Amino acid sequence: MTRAVKLPYYTIKAEELASWLDRQPDAWWIVDGDPALTSHVDFPCPSEELSEELRRVSKPLRMFDPRENSIAKGESVPVEQLDDMADTDNNSGARTYLLCWEGDDIQWLLAEDPDAAKESA
Repeated sequence: MTRAVKLPYYTIKAEELASWLDRQPDAWWIVDGDPALTSHVDFPCPSEELSEELRRVSKPLRMFDPRENSIAKGESVPVEQLDDMADTDNNSGARTYLLCWEGDDIQWLLAEDPDAAKESA
């Protein structure tokens, strides 16, 4: 039997993530894999639309830490660390986060969409 790998994660309130998104006014985002958000928001969307929906759902989230040697075990993450925690190992350098709602095993991606941001400018 294989044991599931436990990824290091921090906890963040939906309101805190929403406030952080509000401070990214020129960013557009994609969510992949979360039925709650994708059923209420058309993606890609600007930060303000996503932050509004996060506030409506209002549940704590687990934010998985992709950094090597992370020892996170569920403690709260200060929003000032979110940029450092972004996975930017992709062609565009866009910020990407792996999350799940507290108490739910469905992991989903929150990814910045620089192309949509350019098109909307």
